[in-house]
Amino acid sequence: MCYTNAWCALYYALYMFAASDVGPRAMRFCAAHPHAGRQVLLYCLCGAAGQNFIFMAISTFGSLVNVTITTTRKFFSILGSAFLNKSELRLAQWAGVGLVFSGLTLQTALKTRKPAKGKHE
Repeated sequence: MCYTNAWCALYYALYMFAASDVGPRAMRFCAAHPHAGRQVLLYCLCGAAGQNFIFMAISTFGSLVNVTITTTRKFFSILGSAFLNKSELRLAQWAGVGLVFSGLTLQTALKTRKPAKGKHE
């Protein structure tokens, strides 16, 4: 992950500062608006911390657990956003919420179920 991120940073830096004027304009904007620069820095730090958690989850528990964590987080983010913004969900959207919740519940139930005694696989 470190090398991937390093190459990605190099690629973006070359594009921003050598192939276009996006980099210098962004630097001027952040210099003129220090609060925006701090917000960009905080956003980058949160992204880096998030990548570390993803890497730790994959290396410790495997990719299936990571997918479950990601799906659950997205599920609650979307549901929370709908309630906080007082957005009405359509029937098809509620059906999607139900499918995701059912899938997560079923996956958890199957994972925690104990095998019956005396039966061999």
